[in-house]
Amino acid sequence: MRLRKFRVQAFRCIHDSGDVVVGDLAAFVGRNESGKTTILQALTLLNKEEVVSDLDLCDEMTERLKSEIRIVEGDFDLNHDETEIVREKFPDLQLKKLKIFRTNKNPEIQYDFGGANIDEKEDENLKHWQNITKQLSTFVESIPNYISKKLDTYFFTANMPSSKKAIQAELDDFDNNIQNIVKDEQQILTEWEKTYTDIVKSIGKISMNDTKSNNLKKFIGENLHPRFVYFSDYKKILGNINLTEYIKETENVASAGIEYIEGFDRAETVRNLLYLAELDIEQLESMKNSPSKLIKFLSAASKNLTQRLNPSWKGEAINVELRLNPGNILSVVLSDVHRDGTITNTGLLNRRAEGFKWTFSFIVNFAAETQKAELKEAILLLDEPARNLHPTQQMGISDLLKNLAGSNQVLYATHSPFMIFDYTPGNLLVVELDRKRHLSKIFYDYWKADDATLTPILYGLSKGLVDSITTREIGFNSRPLIIVETMSDTMYLNAFDKFLQDPNISMNPLNVVPAYSKNSVLPLSLFYHNHGYNTFVLLDNDYESNQTANQLKTNKFSETQIIFFEIDGKLLQSIEDYMMPEDYLYAVNQTYEIKLRREGYTNLTTEEVLIHGKKGIIENLKAVWNDHSDDDWGEFDKEEVCRYICGKIALNDTSFLTEKTRDSIRNLYRLIAERIRQYQNTAPMDEFSNK
Repeated sequence: MRLRKFRVQAFRCIHDSGDVVVGDLAAFVGRNESGKTTILQALTLLNKEEVVSDLDLCDEMTERLKSEIRIVEGDFDLNHDETEIVREKFPDLQLKKLKIFRTNKNPEIQYDFGGANIDEKEDENLKHWQNITKQLSTFVESIPNYISKKLDTYFFTANMPSSKKAIQAELDDFDNNIQNIVKDEQQILTEWEKTYTDIVKSIGKISMNDTKSNNLKKFIGENLHPRFVYFSDYKKILGNINLTEYIKETENVASAGIEYIEGFDRAETVRNLLYLAELDIEQLESMKNSPSKLIKFLSAASKNLTQRLNPSWKGEAINVELRLNPGNILSVVLSDVHRDGTITNTGLLNRRAEGFKWTFSFIVNFAAETQKAELKEAILLLDEPARNLHPTQQMGISDLLKNLAGSNQVLYATHSPFMIFDYTPGNLLVVELDRKRHLSKIFYDYWKADDATLTPILYGLSKGLVDSITTREIGFNSRPLIIVETMSDTMYLNAFDKFLQDPNISMNPLNVVPAYSKNSVLPLSLFYHNHGYNTFVLLDNDYESNQTANQLKTNKFSETQIIFFEIDGKLLQSIEDYMMPEDYLYAVNQTYEIKLRREGYTNLTTEEVLIHGKKGIIENLKAVWNDHSDDDWGEFDKEEVCRYICGKIALNDTSFLTEKTRDSIRNLYRLIAERIRQYQNTAPMDEFSNK
């Protein structure tokens, strides 16, 4: 049985999630305390044995909770086998879907079979309920508005309660409410007493016992009810396991601890290790007097464990060996297995790094739990799986989740872009918290969420770019690539290309890649260069950029590949200096006359800016802003001005850019084109061949 849609109401920080559609492998992404864990834990309430705690009900919905509401409900699809199982018991019934829900008033799990035509009694009951709701609605409509507004009418506008007792209880609450509100309105009370008597008669006609529907509910509950299993965290396996203490622990006998010397651990963690190894403790005990049988037995167990762990272990494979030492101590010994077949780094698990031990323990526990027979077909709820792992290992866990999706539906919460691998709505959902109201909202159209919340998704969407950097075949066949220091440099290059409209020096044949910051230019350039890309670097003329240029030369970048902003041999500080000062200041004034209106900003002139004597227009503007630090101008933001200029160019509104600026920018594009030609004429041909 697979969950296809769910809704959570009045549970902790969730007022109403609305209908949330989910796939077989669905990730919930959101910031801390946004409600991801709350959603997963709410779904566990659909387990038969769970109960709703009053402490988990939303404090802001006290009035609403006086009536019966569905705290959590799920729409499920039955698979072919499940449909046939139902048909064997109920031959005339074709059940493919059902709804399971739990309310705040009824401690039992409840079922709703929707439009399935189950039996005539059920239809009769529904007709009686509809008659009851009609009588109540007619009464409420007949009384003055100032009275009806005070009445809680939810119970007879919602779905039919699950029992006659529940209907009568709701009716009695409604009766008490009316008696208190209209105690001085005798005519209304008389009308209500007549209506109340008629409704009680209708309730008496409802038959809730021995219906086919009840028999079906009982059958589903005993045979097909889905199981939700919530996973959060595990303790580490440290390396040496005291089997004597483990046996005591499993028999609920107080002991000094399972782990020998290194510390304590849960029996369940060790039990999972033994489960994956298919190692039976009683068999092990019986072989202690036969060394050859013991060695063979432990060798088979070690092989089983290794084979079950490696599919989820990204990077170099590992070999796991179980050894029985004096004192009934079972040691977990690991080795690294390299691609050429060599084995190194053999030693106890407890000698490995903390991250390695956590990774090993997580995979052992998770693989064991999900492979056990009792979890087959279970719906797994994972709270931030693999959060402590390196991205490469996280991708290994993601492969494990993909494999699980064949036999289990998996819903999980994550912060990591490396744990997102399906961007289909329903398989990726965003959870966002309204901090003022402290309410969670779930986005099915996740791109509508807050940009900050979307950060891991945006990084995940960029994984293709990262993969392309490390794929040499792409590099050797790529167009020339230019690394720039900032996003604003990229925006200017693309916008100026449109502004010039000169096909002879266009940036279209090039890939422009912005670095995250100046100190990331060097490693980003080296990654591309070392993977076969025709890489050029466009730099400002400041100290940090010059340091980057020297380091690039040390790493075999030629002078031709390193391009400083310049005109006719004269170095410029930044790309903004290709614009005439008065042209650039027009954009500055347009940007800030509104932004800093309250702070007393007035239009700046070229003389007022350049009088500071700094190198380049940007440094001079920073000096102006520094002069006004007491006026709350903040810091000069050149990216704001960049957005203004690029926006105007996109709209073909470039009247503020003079022909001098156009000619100056054309020099930059000619410089880039000339450097690329020089490099292609002088670089060895094998640099451009597909290796």
